[in-house]
Amino acid sequence: MTIHDLVQGARDRFVTAGISAGLAALDAEVLARQVLGWDRARFLTDRNERATSVFLLNYEPLVARRERREPVSYILGTREFWGLPFEVGPDVLIPRHETELIIEEALALTAKDACPVIVDVGTGSGCIAIVLAREIPGARVIATDLSRHALEVARRNAVRHGVAHRIRFVETSFLDGIDETVDIVVSNPPYVPSVSQPGLIPEVRDYEPPVAVFAGEDGLDALHSVLIGAAAKLAPGGWLVMEFGCGQDDCVVSLVEGVEGLDVVKVRHDLQDIPRTVICRKSQAPTQES
Repeated sequence: MTIHDLVQGARDRFVTAGISAGLAALDAEVLARQVLGWDRARFLTDRNERATSVFLLNYEPLVARRERREPVSYILGTREFWGLPFEVGPDVLIPRHETELIIEEALALTAKDACPVIVDVGTGSGCIAIVLAREIPGARVIATDLSRHALEVARRNAVRHGVAHRIRFVETSFLDGIDETVDIVVSNPPYVPSVSQPGLIPEVRDYEPPVAVFAGEDGLDALHSVLIGAAAKLAPGGWLVMEFGCGQDDCVVSLVEGVEGLDVVKVRHDLQDIPRTVICRKSQAPTQES
């Protein structure tokens, strides 16, 4: 039996488990290449080689995990974000491509030679905080999370990417205990309504940490908490860049309108033209009349 035969068999098992055919084929290949240590070019060239017993012994446990709908990123222990590899596991949310919009917007608001204080609220794996620390050399970054285990993952990622000395990790809820005034707040908070839980795909429902996914019955609790915290901590003229869920744009704009001191500047759409990220500015301090 060839490597290709085993990969095809894994693909068929994934389809039977409810994974779409295209994703099933990709996942079966990615797991095989992980075991073999091959890049895609070699896999396509040599996949018709006879499979060894060592390959089968190491491949089958990974296939069984994916068949149970465990996310591939958790099986591999890594996920790419902004072109960088990040350690991920069941203690942290898996970074999504659309979250890179936060990075793009934060960079657009910051000059390369600036030295802003940035807070990443609900840092998880640390991907946002770490990328911003790398992209803005003068930035001082604070990364908060309620989960001690998530912060441990984030710290390891910061060490891996050489910015651990420039990020202060704080175990707290939202911006609680952050006493200094900051220039930029970024956040990808939980925003999935708890009532939606039964209908989610198993990869999210059964494996990703609920505290990083769900935020009350309407999904707005954490978004509101970030807005309140940002209004209190941002310097006049400071910025908030925050992700939200599909279809929540009108509700988020209404939430901002109800928070004194914050104004919506822009709502950014993703590549599928879905509103995904809100950019808000803290009101400037009133000018003192002479």
